[in-house]
Amino acid sequence: MELLQLRYFLVAAQYQHITKAAEHLRIAQPALSQSIHRLEAELGVPLFTRHNRSIELNEEGRFLQQRLIPILNSLDQIPEELQKGKYQMNHTVHLRLLSASSLITSRIIAYRSLHPEVSFQLYQNPDQDDNFDLCVSARRADTVSEHSAHNDFADDVMVMLEEELYLAVPTHSDFGQKTTIRLSETRDADYICLAGSRPIRQITNSYFEEEGFSPHIVFESDTTESVRNLIAAGMGIGFWPQHSWGTIPEKLADSPEQFPVRLLHIEDRVCRRQITLTRSEKGRNNPVITDFCNFLMCQK
Repeated sequence: MELLQLRYFLVAAQYQHITKAAEHLRIAQPALSQSIHRLEAELGVPLFTRHNRSIELNEEGRFLQQRLIPILNSLDQIPEELQKGKYQMNHTVHLRLLSASSLITSRIIAYRSLHPEVSFQLYQNPDQDDNFDLCVSARRADTVSEHSAHNDFADDVMVMLEEELYLAVPTHSDFGQKTTIRLSETRDADYICLAGSRPIRQITNSYFEEEGFSPHIVFESDTTESVRNLIAAGMGIGFWPQHSWGTIPEKLADSPEQFPVRLLHIEDRVCRRQITLTRSEKGRNNPVITDFCNFLMCQK
């Protein structure tokens, strides 16, 4: 059976008149009659009862008509659905979000308010495959050479922002009255950290290695919000990014002097990180991805 045969059959079934059906299809009447005869021969049953120039669907013809109508309607919708799917695919940003999740989420909200037709799929597992358009990650700022920065530009790695990593300490601790601190002073302190797979953890681990000790970790999570809240509540010490984590939540105290946590500058080393935005090969030629990249890079 050919698709055109089936379409011809449905028109003939609608008009139940070969001449009128042929006129509707703009084909010769003999061509339509031959098409229906071939279809009946392939199916092995007559589909019409013939009365001179008029035809009438028989039981087999009505059965075929009922089965074909939804099938051909579905087929007719395929081009439109494919175009919609292509549009949706080209207007969906697949974002691998490994750092600065709160900051990037707020920027997604702002972008969506301007471009509601754009959708986002976020991935926060660093072990997932490379099927993403953009990746937000972090790296040590003090180990990025001019040569690597030049290469990064060629590889579509852009620096969104650079920020200091403070050490957040409880005000009731031995460090509570300090304004600066050395990492070596925290050998015996209780640390709250993000999980080892997170870029910030890899950065801070490298600091500890260079200092020659392993931190005493009392809480570890892959959820930034949990770590941030525990540090802010003074349950231990931890690294606090200057911009992407924001200030200590005001809800924790009636005044800044009553905050259970103080942010200290780390002495004797550069503790800064860069938040990077990487565009994958498949995201380079998509104007929506390019526009969102520009939006992220322009936000301060």
